[in-house]
Amino acid sequence: MNAVQRFIRSRVLLLTASILIVAMCLSVLVQGQSQAALSRTVDQNSRGLYDVLVQAKAGDNGGLMQPDIATGQGGISFDQLDAIRKLSGTSVAAPISLVSRVTQNLEAPRLDATDYLGFNAGLAGTAGDPTATDPSKWPAAESVLSDTPKKYRLTASAVSSDGHSDQTLFKTTAEGTLGKAKLVEEQVAGGKNVRIQGPAGETGIKFPTPAGGSEHNLFNLSVSLPMAPQVTESVVAVDPVSERALLGTAGDFLAPLEKAPPADARNAGAIGRHFESLFTNGISMDELKEGPDFLGVKLKYWAPLMTQYQQAKRDGQLTADSQAIPLIVRTGTALDLKYSVKIEEIDDSGNVTKDVGTVTRSLDKDYLPFVSKSPFALAWPGSKDLTQLMGDTAAFSQGLYDPATWTTNFAAAPKYKDGETAANGAANKSATPGDWVTVNRLPDKAANGAAVDQTQRDPVDERSYRDNLETGKKLATPLAMVYGTFDPSAVKEAAGDVNRLPLGGYDPAPFTLTKDAAGNQTSTELKPSLSATGLVSQSAGAITDYYGLAAARGYDTNANVIDAVRVRAKVPGSWKQAQPDIEKLANEIRDMGLEATVVAGSAREDASIAVPGYSKDDAGKESPLGTVQQSWVRQNAADAVSGSLTTTNLTLLFLTLCGAALLTGASTVSYVRKRRSEAGTLRAMGWTQRRIRSWVLAEFGVGAGLLAVVGIALSLITWSAATAIVSASVLALYVGAAFFAAQQLRHREEVDQEPQHDERLMAIDSPLTFANRQLSTNKFNTIALAVAVGVFAAAVGGLVALLIDIPRAAGASALGGLAAASIALPSIILALSGVAVGLVLTMVTGRFELQAKRQYLGTLRAMGWNPDMLGQVRFFENAMVGTVALPLGIVGALGIGLLLAPYAALWAALAGLVAVLCWIPIATKVVQ
Repeated sequence: MNAVQRFIRSRVLLLTASILIVAMCLSVLVQGQSQAALSRTVDQNSRGLYDVLVQAKAGDNGGLMQPDIATGQGGISFDQLDAIRKLSGTSVAAPISLVSRVTQNLEAPRLDATDYLGFNAGLAGTAGDPTATDPSKWPAAESVLSDTPKKYRLTASAVSSDGHSDQTLFKTTAEGTLGKAKLVEEQVAGGKNVRIQGPAGETGIKFPTPAGGSEHNLFNLSVSLPMAPQVTESVVAVDPVSERALLGTAGDFLAPLEKAPPADARNAGAIGRHFESLFTNGISMDELKEGPDFLGVKLKYWAPLMTQYQQAKRDGQLTADSQAIPLIVRTGTALDLKYSVKIEEIDDSGNVTKDVGTVTRSLDKDYLPFVSKSPFALAWPGSKDLTQLMGDTAAFSQGLYDPATWTTNFAAAPKYKDGETAANGAANKSATPGDWVTVNRLPDKAANGAAVDQTQRDPVDERSYRDNLETGKKLATPLAMVYGTFDPSAVKEAAGDVNRLPLGGYDPAPFTLTKDAAGNQTSTELKPSLSATGLVSQSAGAITDYYGLAAARGYDTNANVIDAVRVRAKVPGSWKQAQPDIEKLANEIRDMGLEATVVAGSAREDASIAVPGYSKDDAGKESPLGTVQQSWVRQNAADAVSGSLTTTNLTLLFLTLCGAALLTGASTVSYVRKRRSEAGTLRAMGWTQRRIRSWVLAEFGVGAGLLAVVGIALSLITWSAATAIVSASVLALYVGAAFFAAQQLRHREEVDQEPQHDERLMAIDSPLTFANRQLSTNKFNTIALAVAVGVFAAAVGGLVALLIDIPRAAGASALGGLAAASIALPSIILALSGVAVGLVLTMVTGRFELQAKRQYLGTLRAMGWNPDMLGQVRFFENAMVGTVALPLGIVGALGIGLLLAPYAALWAALAGLVAVLCWIPIATKVVQ
């Protein structure tokens, strides 16, 4: 009988080889799918809106970039920008710069109480939609005020929150009497005059200057409230053409900037006079709604522009050199500012007789820097807005209280110190606090020139985490000219989440407080400061072009005012396909003396930052904020993720198949005992030891040949060096097990295993003692099975450790998390396949003595042992084998865990323990 026939006859060897081949095919297939999913995920999410970030020469950032790239430090000239654009590999080169910090006094708030007098032809006029003045459409008169004036106390306050704590910015009280107005008809020269007049005895309510008083109009009683706090914004400059090419449709909001006049046609005086002439020459209703046409752009916010122009001219701020700066302003604000007015009815002694209510308005989505989307008005409880009866009056909004104050003394990005790196590569840093900055001051004088009492405000000290940079030169005060609006969240969405790269000042980069100063877990999004020098920055208040930057800061023809250039390479395809061309382009830019960071293949990562000295109490004692997280950018994240998870994938595959091969060896060794009688017969027939060994190895060689054929086929199909290496390793382990098995067939003196008259024989009086006797009598098989179970437990521990370690191996970047999720299911399937193969092979190893076990179990049954006792025999046998295998399994799992995944080593040991404990009942049930 030849070796093939003997191999087929040996059902155990055939079954073992078959299981191993199936496991190899399945594992390689699953691993291939996992690797394909990993590559696909990394490729699809590793090339963002641009490929190379160009900045002036700076120090090594350690592979992690701050999100603030518009810092005001400049360093790149327009000549260098042109040189970058002329490179053959450049598709888009979009510059960005921080222009200025701009401090604005918000428009004067007011409190409107419905005091509607009904239709009157003399007051309705013809402004707005003519149909709106149809008397039939006007409701009956109504008011929230009484006919007889009542005395009220109004307490106005403003509270700002950084997301962590609240600060009261001011709290001001005013008292006076208010009542329902009336229409007074007077006879004047040429006819009759109708006017609105307050009731007799009304004093009105007047807050301290710069707030005005109270007045009646056709629809409301309006009380002028204290000014809202100053807000400091930042302005950035971009090239609108290249920026739109970079952002695609998400950058369409910049289209109006492309139509802005050239630098020599932006004189603020000339433009202001042009808009003043609109009233002189007349303006249509359509122009009021859409805005007059200015060189191809509908200027919706021309009225606030004109108001601020007239105020600045009155104050002497504008000169012949003042320039108009076209702006695209942000919609809404991340600043948390609540303005409240508490209304109380009081008696002559000042005692409260009725709490009318408290009305609040937040500075949020209605806020537009440099202009007013709608008046900052609060409504008296129970009031209605009936002003729409006059048509759309939004075009006449007065705008901000004063023209903005522009300064080139603006704040750069915060400074940080590196700390320890976490196990998964996440960065830990600490913020470097600067000086204290005092904010929340009132202007020196009101719009009418009157002095302002500064004690109305509670100045607030904010910690500055940003360095001030004095750049440019002092220029004439510019005039803001709003061309449109932009939504920073839309830009952020266009940038994506996984590979969200820093786009500049209009891309918000929020912080989240994760641990407070006491170390307690929290999840609070921090808000920007009033001064814009705090740790948290919001998107820029406005975007202009580089002519606007010149008007605000001033620079020579080729000044180094560009902070950064975002470059997209002229090469299609995924990150991996484009990588060589991108690196070539980056090297060409570096040859110009600039810092070129390849951001293709980078990804967002949350950096943990400890913030000291964040606030101080009334005694001046400083306190830390705690730990915050911010999305930074991990360079080369794609390479790191792909490399580490590929290694994990291959290790998982190798461990799965090698565990099966080792168990195959253990099964083979256990099987040898059945062949020893045949080897003794052959030896008696004159066969030499060498010939017997060759006879056995030839039989195992058939299985090895099958494994080799399958391994070669799989390597050719997958065309993967990893598959070839793993297949060769499995084959080597199988061959090694075969040689070890052949060595066990050497001639040995057989000792009678069951002496009949030995006083040392233990009495068989229970299932436990019988199981102990059987295992000690067949030590070879017992040890072989225990080794098999121990190796199985160690393999299970290693597989579990690798699964647990996948998130750490993937790293802390968003790309790592996405890639880990993409391979999680294939990895679990691969690990479960390895566990299943190992479990089946341990069962095969245990079944080598199945016939003998069935014989003695039958004998015990004939002796009167009941099924429960027979079950106990089976259980105790497997429990004692498991006891022997337990140390090997736990120590082996711990060792493999320490070698492959140190952070999951204890879990590996626990998994090894569980694997042995699970094997005992499974083996007991199988051997019935």
